[in-house]
Amino acid sequence: MSMRGRFTLAMTLLCLPFVACGGGGGATAPPPAAPTFSLAVSPASLQIPAGGSGFMTVTVSRLNGFQGTIAVSGIGFPVGVSASGSVADGASTLQLPVVVGAGVTQTTFASLQVEGRSGTLVQTAPFSLTVKAPLAPGQLNTDLAQAAGGRQQAGQVVNQVVVLEPLRATSAANAAGTVQIRHGFLPSGTPLKP
Repeated sequence: MSMRGRFTLAMTLLCLPFVACGGGGGATAPPPAAPTFSLAVSPASLQIPAGGSGFMTVTVSRLNGFQGTIAVSGIGFPVGVSASGSVADGASTLQLPVVVGAGVTQTTFASLQVEGRSGTLVQTAPFSLTVKAPLAPGQLNTDLAQAAGGRQQAGQVVNQVVVLEPLRATSAANAAGTVQIRHGFLPSGTPLKP
């Protein structure tokens, strides 16, 4: 056998194990991405008077087939300020109330976070809160009612949000001057009429 024939035979024998074993540098497929979620809040800042409340919308994006309930809470909130709720399994939004106690100092808290937690998964979104002076007894600030179905209370007066419209609220009073109705709102306990 010639030298060239021996070289060809030797190379063939060396290459056979790689072919038989599936060698040759083929890439292995990466494992599938783990289910998770992302979290965003809107608005990312609120101005609420001491003793009042406001609302933000928490939006969840479910990724890679993630399902499950997500517990939502405020992180780093000052004493007297609370925000907690949950996004139900399969849901994507939550109207989260932010309640400010009457004794909370009037200042801006700029480095707060809203946290979403489901099992070992934790996601956060930045949030800031400005606590303003308390409202006068019986006064309600319609700018703070940001979620349909939300409630707002000032003293004995309660606003129940019926609908939001892109119009500035106006006030009216009945003949006795005791009931105020604002555009888009009804006094608490007042039944809706067609």
